[in-house]
Amino acid sequence: MFKIPKQEYTAEFKELAVKQVKDGQGIGPVARELGLVEQTLRNWVDLPPVFRLPRDEFHATSFSWGCTLNQSFRCCLGDL
Repeated sequence: MFKIPKQEYTAEFKELAVKQVKDGQGIGPVARELGLVEQTLRNWVDLPPVFRLPRDEFHATSFSWGCTLNQSFRCCLGDL
C-alpha cells in the first residue's frame, strides 16, 4: 500500500491563511486558492497561534512559566 507523506506548512503560510479568513474571506475560497483541504484550514483558524508552529518548533517552544508546550497542552486536556 502506498502512503502519502504528511504535508508540512510553515508558520508564516499558516498565519497568512488564517489572516485571510479572519479578514472576512470564506474558508472554502481561501482553502481552494491555497490548495488546502477545508478542514485543515478550519483547524488552523480554531487553534491558538502557538499551536500552528511546525513540529520541530512546536516541541522546542516553552512558555514563560517554564512548562514545555507539550506539558501545557496535557495540563489543559487533563485526563481525557
